[in-house]
Amino acid sequence: MIGSGLKKFAQANGLSVDSGIGYGVLRGFQATLSEGSGYKQIVVKTKFPDVEKLNALQATLNSVNLQKDFRVQQLSFATDGVVIAFLDNPGTMAKIEAFTDWFFPLLTEAEAYGAHICPECGMPLDDGGVWRMISGVAGLYHPACAEKLSQELNAENEAREQADTGTYASGIIGAAIGALIGAVVWALVLHAGYVASIIGLLIAFLADKGYDLLKGRQGKGKVVTLIIAVVLGVAFGTALSEFMGIASLIDEGYFIAEITYANIPELFFMFMEEAEYAGAVFGNFFQGLLFAALGVFFFIKQAAKKVTAPKMKELK
Repeated sequence: MIGSGLKKFAQANGLSVDSGIGYGVLRGFQATLSEGSGYKQIVVKTKFPDVEKLNALQATLNSVNLQKDFRVQQLSFATDGVVIAFLDNPGTMAKIEAFTDWFFPLLTEAEAYGAHICPECGMPLDDGGVWRMISGVAGLYHPACAEKLSQELNAENEAREQADTGTYASGIIGAAIGALIGAVVWALVLHAGYVASIIGLLIAFLADKGYDLLKGRQGKGKVVTLIIAVVLGVAFGTALSEFMGIASLIDEGYFIAEITYANIPELFFMFMEEAEYAGAVFGNFFQGLLFAALGVFFFIKQAAKKVTAPKMKELK
């Protein structure tokens, strides 16, 4: 969902708000406004028929410190448009307004296709067109082009689903193996006295690789599996770290000779009956889980995008 700042900006510029985005004709171009954690974004649907003018536009952009002047984190060109992401801090809306005043006239100078051109067929929208959204980005299409594109997306999604012969069961096994490998690294780092978010990212990365290697099904269940794998990986790594600590005490002679490594699980659960020890263990677990969550948030988000089939939605 877009916040109040982008909503006010959309309304001030004659754009509509629907399905969590702002969309419409902005400075003569089809544009979509959206935002997420720490960023606001404008996507301009357009094409550049003149390569030389596009190169000139890119040269102009390269001559300006976009991050300093407008808080632009990323500006990228695609075959069907431009994506501009802004760092979302207090005062960013003023930067966005200044950027649009500066950037959109440059698009006109570069002879980029305006809002009157259908992004699917490249022909003028003499009938006014219909607004449709695909993967969070709005476009104004000929009705026939929108129907054709919708059918193509449905056919691609169906073909992808039929080609996906993996199972969630095999994926869960693969994710578990990957998470356990990451948990061993987590235990070593924790035993050394550190907690690092990068290890949480490693656990998620290995869980994802394990899921794919064992041909897990590429559906929404994958995201749930990865989240659970990370939690269990942190839990196992935390417990393993404690086992390593108990093993060190055994090596240093803190127990009677009859106590061996085989007694480590028993000693661990005995120690867990002590409130102070249990509190420290759970403290390490939740601290580790927090850092892991910070480390894997972006990764999980990207995984969710990969398994979400693109669909067309009619906008108001």
